[in-house]
Amino acid sequence: MSTLYIRLPARTTLDSVAAVPMPDCRFALVSDQGRITRQGSEQLSGLAEPIAAATRVVLILAAADVNLLQLQVPPLSDAKLKLALPNLVEEQLLADPSDCVIVAGRKRGAADNSRLIAVIQRDWLELLVKTLRALGANQLQAWPGQLCLPLREPNMSVAAITDHGGDIDVALRTSKEQGLGWSLAPVSGQSVAHEVLGSLAAVAPQQALTLYVPQSNVAAYQELGAERVTVQPDDWSHWVAGVQELSRDGIDLMGGLTASAAGTEFSWHRWRWPLGLAAALLLVNVISLNYDWLRMRREAGSLRAGMMQNYRAAFPKETVIVDPVAQAKQKIAASERSGGQLAPDDFIALAAAFGAAWAGVPQSADAGAIAALEYRDHHLLVRLKNSADADAVEAQIKAALQPNRLTLSKPATGVWQIGSGK
Repeated sequence: MSTLYIRLPARTTLDSVAAVPMPDCRFALVSDQGRITRQGSEQLSGLAEPIAAATRVVLILAAADVNLLQLQVPPLSDAKLKLALPNLVEEQLLADPSDCVIVAGRKRGAADNSRLIAVIQRDWLELLVKTLRALGANQLQAWPGQLCLPLREPNMSVAAITDHGGDIDVALRTSKEQGLGWSLAPVSGQSVAHEVLGSLAAVAPQQALTLYVPQSNVAAYQELGAERVTVQPDDWSHWVAGVQELSRDGIDLMGGLTASAAGTEFSWHRWRWPLGLAAALLLVNVISLNYDWLRMRREAGSLRAGMMQNYRAAFPKETVIVDPVAQAKQKIAASERSGGQLAPDDFIALAAAFGAAWAGVPQSADAGAIAALEYRDHHLLVRLKNSADADAVEAQIKAALQPNRLTLSKPATGVWQIGSGK
């Protein structure tokens, strides 16, 4: 999972260079192990190859293009605060808030409810996102350049300069959530290093400063010997480290764009083949289910016709046939009764089975233990004089009745109800 880091020039640099569509951008392709596999300077439109090779694209926006504000905000939810931000920052901006992307930082638990607010021109950010999406970028992040400079010590500021062929971009970070940027055009007769150091001294006069400059300009800045300024060569290591630190609790400006502007809205075009395949599979399943249902319906019809035919052959005098199976069972049971065969729920069959089961328990020796026998609704009701005797031998009677497929229930105290389980 490689990451492509792109340091963009300030928008003023683009406006001042009319001959090219976009000034060169510094870029670095970093592998999963944190090793820089490729770096250089190229126009944004020429980064199609490294963008295709990267899983994630990180935009480091020029500090001059992003305004950082510290504002006290009302205790609102994130969704309501997003709607209220244009009104809250209106007095702090020279531009119309509706033309800007405004993103609030995370809650810090401060007593005054102060939050970090980042502001950038909407059309500029949307142009960058649209260009990168057209080049094949999928996962995009956009961070303020001044906050991507890592703070080595709490009381020391850090700055970096980027030379775009005459135009100088300066990024300055003074604390964890404070920083700014500006662009310089060299004045004739004055060195670039002298002008940069002078502007930094005017903005942060009392703070110690670490200044990252291009490798070729390190000697020029060190010769000036500015107090409280430590000059170091600029490379991608501290930018990558700063972005990784910022990604944990920083402010991603992509969160201020709509889904359509950010290119993250749902696209039916991308899913046309999977959806078409799913629809085809659904159609095949529906057709197969309907075919099976029709086949089984025909089989059920043929089985019912066969049963009707067999029933009419067995009982030719029967005129009304509703359920041939149930009616055949009734006819067979009636024939068995008329032939003298007992049904499982007849009184004689139930009484004989109960008598055999009762003979196997000790209470059977007492001739007066049974108070009454009653036959009702195809069940034999046995009433015992002593309910304690009924509870003592109930399990034994159930076990003795089970081989005959008879059930025993207890509708009342001292009363057994015996019926057929068939």
